Amino acid sequence: MNKVTLALVVPLASFAMIAVFAITLGFTFYQIHHNTGLGTIGVIVIGLALLILTPLVAFLLEKKTSP
Repeated sequence: MNKVTLALVVPLASFAMIAVFAITLGFTFYQIHHNTGLGTIGVIVIGLALLILTPLVAFLLEKKTSP
């Protein structure tokens, strides 16, 4: 691929991936809040898990792969 094509494809692909992630996460939160007994507490627990586990996993992977 040439540089002009990459300059168009990479931002569009990243936008699409972020949109898919956001829509999926929003749909999951909505379903948990409205269709389970967990309600608001379930959404808060999942949000906190994402908030804490994402950097933790990144740290552990970085620690494991660095010499």
